[in-house]
Amino acid sequence: MKKNRVFIIAEAGSNWRAGTPQRDIKMAKILIDIASESGADAVKFQTYRPETVYVPNAGESDYLSEAGIKESITEIFRDSSMPYEMIPLLAEHCKEKEIEFMSTPFSIEDTKAIDPYVKRHKIASYEISHSRLIEFVTKTGKPLILSTGAATIEDIQWALEHFHNNGGKEITLMQTTAKYPAPISSLNLTAIKTLREHFKVPVGLSDHSRDPIIGPIAAVALGATTIEKHFTLHNKLAGPDHSFAITPNELTKMVKAIRDCEESLGSGEKIIQEVENELRHYAQRAIQATKQIKKGDVLRESVNIDILRPGKQKQGLHPKFLKEIEGKKVKRNISVGEGILSGDYE
Repeated sequence: MKKNRVFIIAEAGSNWRAGTPQRDIKMAKILIDIASESGADAVKFQTYRPETVYVPNAGESDYLSEAGIKESITEIFRDSSMPYEMIPLLAEHCKEKEIEFMSTPFSIEDTKAIDPYVKRHKIASYEISHSRLIEFVTKTGKPLILSTGAATIEDIQWALEHFHNNGGKEITLMQTTAKYPAPISSLNLTAIKTLREHFKVPVGLSDHSRDPIIGPIAAVALGATTIEKHFTLHNKLAGPDHSFAITPNELTKMVKAIRDCEESLGSGEKIIQEVENELRHYAQRAIQATKQIKKGDVLRESVNIDILRPGKQKQGLHPKFLKEIEGKKVKRNISVGEGILSGDYE
């Protein structure tokens, strides 16, 4: 049986921010259009308020400072926080474009704002210890996708138990590296198998590397059920998530590569496929006549029969029957190249 289709999330994140409310909505809709055209299953934004994320004096983030963004993390979050009023507008646009709307909430109030518009919830890596958020998301009864960047097995175990103890049922873990961009060498994709075997739940990849293909394709080959990847209109736009996001063309290529990869994995059952039938009969070796054999002649390997590829001739018996055939008299005339069949000898 063919595996289920990989669920692809195009992560718009905060890359909708364009400067004014009108431009913000326009940019967000453009990102939705791009995600839909790429063939992704969902487009995801983020919903938060700075006062419910960091302490007021959290200061600057080193990784953002290195990227030239010098404001405090509180100011960055304040600037890129999506107004709740945008959510229904974007959800409606997603419906028009036939792509699932998603948004990651960072608080109970955020969850309340997005819950009427989403089919599933996503909790970010750094919220894995947010007990109140997990409890509230669980109460919605919707499936949960939980990222695991910078988390230990014990951290994940606690979050899963908390989810299930509060009535949660369907959950997908995401192997994640908490670095932006994440070096390819840090993706640790074999952890997908580790998480799946340890926790007995579906596991995907939230990929923060800049490369559009390597992480997603390797993850799918390792059994990932969900792929999430940041994308942007252009890497040079101002904002914390543009530099490591992939471009529209790369997003389209990624989606196609994932679909091709999952198609190539097949069912896992080792069978003769329909596309193999021609060459199986044309090229697989069998017991064939090497010269004209008359009725009553004795069959001898390397004399009048051998193990050969039949080509367009009738394919003979498997070579495992050579001992049985050797020295037997034939019951009919057999042409050169023709296969020796079970009823041809006494």
